[in-house]
Amino acid sequence: MAIIPIARPDFGEEEKRAVLEVLESGQLAQGPRVAEFEKRFAEYVGRGHGIAVSSGTSALHIALLAHGIGKGQEVVLPPLTFFASASTVMLCGGVPTFADVDPAMYNLDPARMKSAVTKRTRAVMPVHLYGQTAEMDPINEAAEAHDLVVIEDACQAHGAEYHGHKAGNLGDTGCFSFYPTKNMTTMEGGMIVTDDPRVAEMCRLLRDHGQAAKYDHVLVGYNCRMTEVAAAIGLVQLRKLDGFVRKRR
Repeated sequence: MAIIPIARPDFGEEEKRAVLEVLESGQLAQGPRVAEFEKRFAEYVGRGHGIAVSSGTSALHIALLAHGIGKGQEVVLPPLTFFASASTVMLCGGVPTFADVDPAMYNLDPARMKSAVTKRTRAVMPVHLYGQTAEMDPINEAAEAHDLVVIEDACQAHGAEYHGHKAGNLGDTGCFSFYPTKNMTTMEGGMIVTDDPRVAEMCRLLRDHGQAAKYDHVLVGYNCRMTEVAAAIGLVQLRKLDGFVRKRR
């Protein structure tokens, strides 16, 4: 009996050449390829800023912090998701508040999300599970009514669309993962996309020890940078993404 894998990375000669070029260049840590990947991915999604990081988990964590999520603040999210959606809220000192999914769509139910909002709620994190976007119009309407930040967990939704807009461009900020099981991969890696320049700058600081310039640390951040090798693979994979999505469908 043939086994159909749930996911399998698709690498070719282009990815191999891209990696060898990085190794031969001597520039291995975050550099020009990361910057180009950020630009290309943000353009693909339709966002003004892309911030590459070391994983999808890092993307969620840093995005939450950049939006000011902190101690005791609640973030509404669905229980049907990967652990990192909730754990990153806890790492910020926040409280994950679960609102159940629509059983027909497997994504956050807008009505249940509205019922879960309290005076301590600061954000909502819809998860676009299995590449299918959450029902974002009513979620955004409820978020606006309660002055909530909308952070999309689009870690499984590269290339997905909702009413003509790409996943990651449906809330305030979107987060992606490039783990090997995703629609495209950089081996490990993640991306934050946003149109808010202040959020983008905070994300850049948080991913790199709070450095505004070399050895000029303006806040306490993390080491969550993406490597040049990962970005080089990502640039090739991004060119193939629409084909990957068609094949998955």
